[in-house]
Amino acid sequence: MADHRGYQLHLSKGDFVLKNTEGRTQKFKKIFSVLQDFRPELQSLKCLDIGCSSGIITSLLGQTLSMTIGIDIDQEAISYAKEHHLSSRVQFLTADAMSLPFKEGLFDVIICNHIYEHVPDPYQMMEEIFRVLKENGFCYFSAGNKYMIMEGHYGLPFLSWLPKRLAHLYIKLMGKGSFYYEEHYSIWGLRKLVKRFRIWDYTLPIIKNPEKFSATDLFNPGSFIYKFIRLVAPYLYPWIPTYIWVLTKKG
Repeated sequence: MADHRGYQLHLSKGDFVLKNTEGRTQKFKKIFSVLQDFRPELQSLKCLDIGCSSGIITSLLGQTLSMTIGIDIDQEAISYAKEHHLSSRVQFLTADAMSLPFKEGLFDVIICNHIYEHVPDPYQMMEEIFRVLKENGFCYFSAGNKYMIMEGHYGLPFLSWLPKRLAHLYIKLMGKGSFYYEEHYSIWGLRKLVKRFRIWDYTLPIIKNPEKFSATDLFNPGSFIYKFIRLVAPYLYPWIPTYIWVLTKKG
């Protein structure tokens, strides 16, 4: 079900998504390792976490940064976050990523972690991120690739490659739902999406050094498969499943 803006509703419905502390903590470690590498001194920074869901990552960010605000259009998730993770340095709001309720240049750091594919107009969201980001601020931007082999939301191969009508039919036949809401972009589409920003690309550095960037759950540094991935990743960059970028305003 979608609302009048085109957002998929009830994304966080169910205990697994709301209470998956272990999985979200691991995601936080990846995000935080990139933030620390890009700007080691984080304690005085004000952060916005877009698409915060039940607030686990937001609350962990709030333990180090001076203030973190989590927003989501999912009222059920925000209610859960307020009940379980609210603190003096963490706030939660029900808000639309395409129309952020904040003044210009308010945030030092913005987290946009696998959000663009869920937003009806990701270009408008990126305009809003640009608007509320300080001139010397930065945005952690992780993005799924349209040409990933396994689509992460439904666990179906090549789903994001298909035209929408075929994608709807595919997930229906596989018993995964009836409508494929997500809209993924290729590497070229993603670069166009963030064209107002300068890209600091962490994708290959993370693959090359998974210990530094808390990615050993994805890559076992001692395995043959990892050594092969590390070798071929630069040549297969347009088909890497997820890109990790830090975005800054051009200047």
